[in-house]
Amino acid sequence: MKSKRKMLIGIMLILGLAGLFFGCTGTLLKNTGSIKPSATATIHFEKFVINDDYSYFLTGSDVYPVAIFGLKKSYAIDSDKDLWKKIEPKQEIISGLVSNMQMRLLDCCLQKAHGFDILDNHGQKIGEWYSMMGLISGITIKENGKVVIYPPLDTDDVKKYQGRTNGRGR
Repeated sequence: MKSKRKMLIGIMLILGLAGLFFGCTGTLLKNTGSIKPSATATIHFEKFVINDDYSYFLTGSDVYPVAIFGLKKSYAIDSDKDLWKKIEPKQEIISGLVSNMQMRLLDCCLQKAHGFDILDNHGQKIGEWYSMMGLISGITIKENGKVVIYPPLDTDDVKKYQGRTNGRGR
């Protein structure tokens, strides 16, 4: 009789913990946006297409940015002001940044930059992103059109791209 009671209590404890875990996880992830590979976004950046509905930002160097993105003007960046630098949406500025990024990626990392769609927590496109593949970043959608876009993690590839390793980077 005691073993059945212990087993029942154990099952209830496991179910309770599982419910707590999945409930909290669902709450944590409900405001999470994403970045999805996009051939269209790649073409837009590589042809230096400026979308008048976007505000543009970069992270990293002003010469060799780690990432560039355009975000719909109806959204506001709600991150530390030092994480993202707003850039003028002029074709000559975007073309210089994209060209430098492409040259640097080829030289240091033997790869090509790619475009991505920035999606909100409902899967709706709210912008376009351009960077090397494999960057790890995050997006949180807040109330009133505010978005937190976390800069890419400082991985070995980012360090190599920025010339902070003994690799081929300058």
